[in-house]
Amino acid sequence: MGKFEDLPLMLMVKMLSEITGEHLDSIRRGIKNGRIPADKFNGKWLISRDAVFPNAKEVSTNGCDASTG
Repeated sequence: MGKFEDLPLMLMVKMLSEITGEHLDSIRRGIKNGRIPADKFNGKWLISRDAVFPNAKEVSTNGCDASTG
């Protein structure tokens, strides 16, 4: 279980997938549909940690809030 503050400020699609358990294609679709705010840099999507988890304090490696288990 990692602390929210230990996550990088900018996440790539693969890392967000690993944290949330969502499929890579679902995340890409969310970006293209505007549900997940992201910017493309050097051909890779970068997603703001704070935009995706605005109320999070801690997340575990499987994406669950540490306070709820």
